[in-house]
Amino acid sequence: MTSILRSEALDHDITSLSAARLARKVADRAVSAREVALATLARVDAVNPTLNAICTLNEAALDEADAVDRRLAGGAAARPLEGVPVVVKDNIFTRGIRTTFGSKILEHDVPEEDSLCVARLRAAGAVVLGKSNTPEFAHDVNTTNPVFGTTRNPWDVNRTAGGSSGGTGSAVAGRLAPAGLGTDLGGSIRIPSSFNGLAGIRPAPGRVAFYPTEYGWDTLVAHVQGPMARTVEDVGLLLDVLAGPDDRDPMSLPAQGLDFAAAARGPADPADLAGTRLALSIDLEGLVPVEPETEALVRGAARDLAALGCEVTETFFDNSTLAEIVFGTRGFGMIARYTERYERHRDVMTPPLLNQIETAMDVDVQAIAKAERLRTDYWHRVRALLERHDFIITPAVGAPAFRLDQPLPDEVGGRKVERYFDIFLTAYTFSVTGLPAMSIPCGFTSEGLPVGLQVVGPRLREDLVLRFAARFAAAHPEHYRVPEVDLEAAKPVEEAFASPGLVVR
Repeated sequence: MTSILRSEALDHDITSLSAARLARKVADRAVSAREVALATLARVDAVNPTLNAICTLNEAALDEADAVDRRLAGGAAARPLEGVPVVVKDNIFTRGIRTTFGSKILEHDVPEEDSLCVARLRAAGAVVLGKSNTPEFAHDVNTTNPVFGTTRNPWDVNRTAGGSSGGTGSAVAGRLAPAGLGTDLGGSIRIPSSFNGLAGIRPAPGRVAFYPTEYGWDTLVAHVQGPMARTVEDVGLLLDVLAGPDDRDPMSLPAQGLDFAAAARGPADPADLAGTRLALSIDLEGLVPVEPETEALVRGAARDLAALGCEVTETFFDNSTLAEIVFGTRGFGMIARYTERYERHRDVMTPPLLNQIETAMDVDVQAIAKAERLRTDYWHRVRALLERHDFIITPAVGAPAFRLDQPLPDEVGGRKVERYFDIFLTAYTFSVTGLPAMSIPCGFTSEGLPVGLQVVGPRLREDLVLRFAARFAAAHPEHYRVPEVDLEAAKPVEEAFASPGLVVR
């Protein structure tokens, strides 16, 4: 099959195109969906053995592409994602395609139905290329599991792709697909977007209807599904397809008439940002350890935004209760989802997941209730800040992607830290509020590693976040690049490397 794919792939440059451009080309019959699929599969064949971003290919991908071509040949109107290959994180159900959640427990599970978000992508013309790797049950910031192994970062194959949507991040940055689906609880879309130089958004809970799921009411801090892509335009295009209510998800939001595709679509005029009020925080009042180069790039982005006419004020709110909020709310979710699995399958669970489940066992009802009360007070502090500013900007992560061929770092910026994973709290800080939050590229370190700027917007207004991101991207297109993957550079993962999972107490 490999030689057939290579001989039939007509144009490997296809893999550099955005989802929006590919959809237009397929719709105009400038290229067939089959040609797109073949070029994409050839890229997967060449690069994925090193990146390990896609864990299960869709054996029917070419058939799905042929169906797109037949539909268009029959005179049907073009759809928004006509013939666009997408990857789907391996904790999202895909009909007829193995969905393991990165766990030995579900290693051979094949769903009989699509998740709503996948069904909506298919209905919009997308071709499911395959499943992207995830840590077990999507609960780590490094993507590795005992079923498929470790995913690597295409910017440096000896660094992490992040997590828990690291497979999607690596696949999209590595040109295995122009866009894909991730999920986000405490930062699992924004972290790999930052590490891989992508745009990715955590929508407001309920914006993308979530079904099937064990919990129709995702009590406390919600898991959400959302898009990741190489351009802001593609994120808006996919979110427009994904968004909308469905009675199978009782938390889904009613339609607000927001046009996410239009908000992100070019040409975008950076001059439109003049007068935008931005609240900037680098380390969230000392909460987050931040690498000097990350700080420099985020401050550079703030200066660039000021040069475009934005009013940038360095300020933040009291977040001294965040650790207690995360401990109670996250612990509740861990106990709800995994206690029964823990009792039956702990011998095959990964250490990062076990560590988080066992830490959560210290949570009692009183701690959960207090966490939720504190979160209410916390929300009003964030709300007050957004009454004075249009957006909040921070680093998406406090440091660039860490190495896999060395032990997990115990310092940030040359200073020892008690918990290295505190670099990810910039993301979790806003997960607990339910506000739309997006990571967008803002530059590269001296080692050529991408760094993300987190943009947090008003409640239920992903369109405003996308509009802001599109205009900043138009002013600084140099931040949007694709890596040359060095396939020969990969070293073994260091035996001393051990991720503890994100534990906050």
